[in-house]
Formats: sequence, C-alpha cells, structure tokens
Amino acid sequence: MSDQDYRLIDDWPKYPADMQFEMGSGIATDDDGIIYLFTRDKEHWAAHPMAMAPEKMGKSSISMFDREGNYLGKWGPSDEPGFALGAHTLYIIDGDFWVVDRDGHVVRKYNKEGDLLIEIGTFGEPGNDPDHLNGPTAVVVQANGNIVVTDGYWNARMIWYSPEGEYIKEIGGWGNEPGQFNSPHAMAQAPDGRLFVVDFTGGALHDYMTVPGQIAEERYHPDPNRKSRIQIFDADGNFLEEWTHIVPLSLAIYGDKIYASSDMHDLVVMDVNTGEELERHANLAIYIHQMAMDKHGDIYTATVYPEHAGQSRGPDGPSHKRWTRDPSWPSNSANAA
Repeated sequence: MSDQDYRLIDDWPKYPADMQFEMGSGIATDDDGIIYLFTRDKEHWAAHPMAMAPEKMGKSSISMFDREGNYLGKWGPSDEPGFALGAHTLYIIDGDFWVVDRDGHVVRKYNKEGDLLIEIGTFGEPGNDPDHLNGPTAVVVQANGNIVVTDGYWNARMIWYSPEGEYIKEIGGWGNEPGQFNSPHAMAQAPDGRLFVVDFTGGALHDYMTVPGQIAEERYHPDPNRKSRIQIFDADGNFLEEWTHIVPLSLAIYGDKIYASSDMHDLVVMDVNTGEELERHANLAIYIHQMAMDKHGDIYTATVYPEHAGQSRGPDGPSHKRWTRDPSWPSNSANAA
C-alpha cells in the first residue's frame, strides 16, 4: 500500500436506528472535527398535481457525526417545516453555515446556532430575475465578502451579491460559448480567487421536480454539439479558460489541489493551476455529489442516486463514506483506493 492509498472505514457513520433518508447530497466539516450530512430525506415531487400537499413536498435535514462515526444529533433548524425542500450542497465558511436548497430555490446563511442571517432567492418560487433562483447548486464567499451563487439546475447563470445579500450582477446564459452554461452544477474557489465551475451537459433535468413553465423551452432542445467542461473565471466573472479533459459532477479545492468526481466512481486530484492529474482513486464512491476533508486529511463523501449503480438508497446504501490515510487509524477494511 503506497502513501497515495486511502483506506475505507467500513463502520462510518453509525446511523441511529430511527434515522431515515433517501440519499446523501451535501457534506461539510467544521474546525471542531464535526461532520455534517445534508440529506434528502424525502424527494420533492413538484410536478405532481397535489404538489403543495405536505405528503408530496420534499424534506431535507442536517445530521452531525464525529470522526468515529458517532451520531451527535441534528443541526440547527433541520426539523422545522420548510427548512429545505431539496438538499443540494452545504458549506461552512468562517464558522457560518451556507445551505443550498435546490428545490426550495434559496441559498441561506445561518450562524452556528441555526439563526437565519441571509436568504437569497424566494423560498418555493422559481424564477430568473434578481429576486428569484431556479435550482441553485453552489455558493462561495469571496475575499471582499461578496457572495457568488451558481443558479444552475434550471437556470444557467452565476450571480454576484453583496455581503448583505443584495444583487450586484450576473453572467451566463444558455449555451456553449465561453461564459455560457448548460448546467453549472458545482463551484469552488481557489486561493487566488479564481472560480471553478462544473458545467455539464443537460437538457430538461429532473423535470418531475418542476412545475409547468419552470424549465425554459430552449432546454428541451439542446445543441447537439454542447460539451461538458470545467470553466474557470477570475473573481469578477471574466472567463479565463476551460478544461475538458475531465468532467466531474462535483469538485472541491483544498490548498493547491482540486478534488473532483470522475467517471461515476472515481475521485481525481488535480493541480489547481494546470489541471494536471496528480492522483486517481478508483471506486471511491458512487456519484460523489459533494466531498469534504477534515484536518486529518480524511475524505468524506455524499452520494446521490446509488440505485444507478445497483445499490440501495438510505442508511443501507453507500450514501456516506469516510476514507483515511492516517496510519494511526486501525484498519478494518481491505478496501483501498
């Protein structure tokens, strides 16, 4: 086993007996070593004629675990009605929690105690204007405090907001040219302020989660020459370059390395400046929707739609995994990646 290998910790996490959810979606770690799982507890079926009936609305929550996998309870407003219709991604930035609710069409900032500080978008109301989002996917906070959101499931734009959440500007539009998007699904910020955006091809994505008119007609007729890529912008949104040698579902940046999902099962580590592939860890997880790293260098993954690989949803499936290189951690698995 080389020092490049990650070992799977088989018994992580230890779900409580009454914990029920459909799939992992977002995952984050804090400075105290707590791991937060943003789960889709019930899928959102907006297109159903009874869409607003409580039994048809989605529900998501955030659960806490320690490094050993012990359950620490729910975080913040997770059990409040309407907390999130459809979990997408979760970030902890300067001690604050940023929750991206794809199906609720909002990005929310909370303090650690769960008090709402900022809400971007209008909850439950999709749109394509300064006050509405339509399937937001990711958020970063820039060095000057500005907030950048990828509004990418059913819109195709990046939006800048002030530190107080006031609209500043946006870039994008549906298309394949530099600075246009098919579906900006994930975003991460490099130490120098560059913004990396996963732009993968997609037409009317997950239309069972939408209502009539929510998806623009053009998205039902995509350009056959469209291409998936990572687009790179400076902090002001000026296009710099694109990478097409890898098309991940998600990505994260730690220091000078990009950690990107690839080929359904793999995790690829690349140089943040050149895109050179430094490591490839095969069969790390299915559909890595978001990953996080703790201070020990352990990797935690959240998986969506494991049934596409013949595995189960929920606690019995591969929704969350932990991998370590820590030689002091007892190995209870022969798995390595």
